[in-house]
Amino acid sequence: MAASSPDFQPDAVTMVAYHRALTEHADSLKAYATRLLGDSVAAEDVAQDSFLALYRHLNQVPAPAYRPWLFRVARNLCLDQLRRRKFKLSLFRDLQRDDEQTFTPTDLRSVAPDQVAESREANEAIEKAIGELPLKFREAFLLCEVEGLSYEDAAAVMNCPVKTVSTRLFRARQRFKSLVSRLIKV
Repeated sequence: MAASSPDFQPDAVTMVAYHRALTEHADSLKAYATRLLGDSVAAEDVAQDSFLALYRHLNQVPAPAYRPWLFRVARNLCLDQLRRRKFKLSLFRDLQRDDEQTFTPTDLRSVAPDQVAESREANEAIEKAIGELPLKFREAFLLCEVEGLSYEDAAAVMNCPVKTVSTRLFRARQRFKSLVSRLIKV
């Protein structure tokens, strides 16, 4: 019986695996989508839609494959949104509210203000460098370097050979290093 039918009732083991996946992968899936889309609100929708799709296909996806399956669905949803954006006029795309800035938790009382400023500047440079990578390189970089997926899992997500992932990741690392060194004046 298909998971999308109203009569579908997953067994307890499947539901435990699903909830574990939700707990373990929700934040990283949202972060991945945010970096691809540059929009945390849209990224949250993508993450939710990815988990909804997984729930609908619980009887077809084995539990060990949840993570790459979720990232593949999220990738496809992000690419769909990026394609749609090309046709829409976005008047305020360069405006970013302060509350959307990335924040790295730390005990600010034990850190000097100049260190906080340097850290913030470095984080902004890193995020900007990631955002400037071409999409195919950014995907490989985010999946392997940021999310820690294996080359094989990243290849499954990106629907390409492992060698392609390796090549894209190599080029992404080179560009990333160049971009970060240009953005952070030492």
